[in-house]
Amino acid sequence: MRRQNILLILGLLISVVIIFLSVLLAISRTSWFGHAQEPTRIGSLSLENSYLFASPISAYSDGETIVRITVFLLDDKGLGVSGQNVVLKIASGSLNINKIQPLTDSFGRAIFDLTSTVSGDYKVSADISGVTLPQEVSISFL
Repeated sequence: MRRQNILLILGLLISVVIIFLSVLLAISRTSWFGHAQEPTRIGSLSLENSYLFASPISAYSDGETIVRITVFLLDDKGLGVSGQNVVLKIASGSLNINKIQPLTDSFGRAIFDLTSTVSGDYKVSADISGVTLPQEVSISFL
């Protein structure tokens, strides 16, 4: 009988501890696994972290086939900077630029489609408030 009482008290104590820990976990912020962070809406632009790329890097010069330029404006932590107006610059020659999304979204992304009726190689850069990103991309229209 005494052994049953000890086991009953021990079981009761373990149940109370489990309930206490469950309540503690339920009311506190706990992350068991990593997760993506929400991109920042306000932040200082890092020219070194920002970049642009082209896909594809060559297209026909038929005035219809596009090269998509995507620009990512990022802060010092690598998070997107939203609400920035991006202007594409062409080093020489002229291309038709369709501004799909010139204002950066919450991921810091701006999107442009380029077409041409003139064959040639072109260097494309991105300008933000009078400051040019150090990276540029080379594309070709055949």
